[in-house]
Amino acid sequence: MNAIKFSHNYPKLWNQTQAKLVAVELLDARTLHDDLIEYDTRILSGDDAAEYYELPKTGKLIQLVFIGGKGIPFCTLRRHTDEKYDYYINQIYKVFDVVIT
Repeated sequence: MNAIKFSHNYPKLWNQTQAKLVAVELLDARTLHDDLIEYDTRILSGDDAAEYYELPKTGKLIQLVFIGGKGIPFCTLRRHTDEKYDYYINQIYKVFDVVIT
C-alpha cells in the first residue's frame, strides 16, 4: 500500500490512519495564502503552544488533497519535482497509509 509520511501528528490529520488521494494541484510558493500556510504547517506541542513547519518561500509546491478514513478531508503541501508530481497524479483515488515518522 502507498504511504504518505508526516514529520508530526498535525491537527489537520485528526489522527486518521488511512486516506484516499482525491486531487493533486501545482501551486507557487510565493502566492500561498496565509490561511493555507497556517492550516498546512501548524504543529501542536505538548503544552498546546503552536509551532510551524517551514515551507519553501519560492518555487513550485504540490498540493495533495485527501479524504481520510474518518471522512475528514485534509491537504498537504510537498516540494515539487516532476517525478513526484507524476507519481501522485497516477495515485489519484488510491488509498494511502498515513504515517507519522
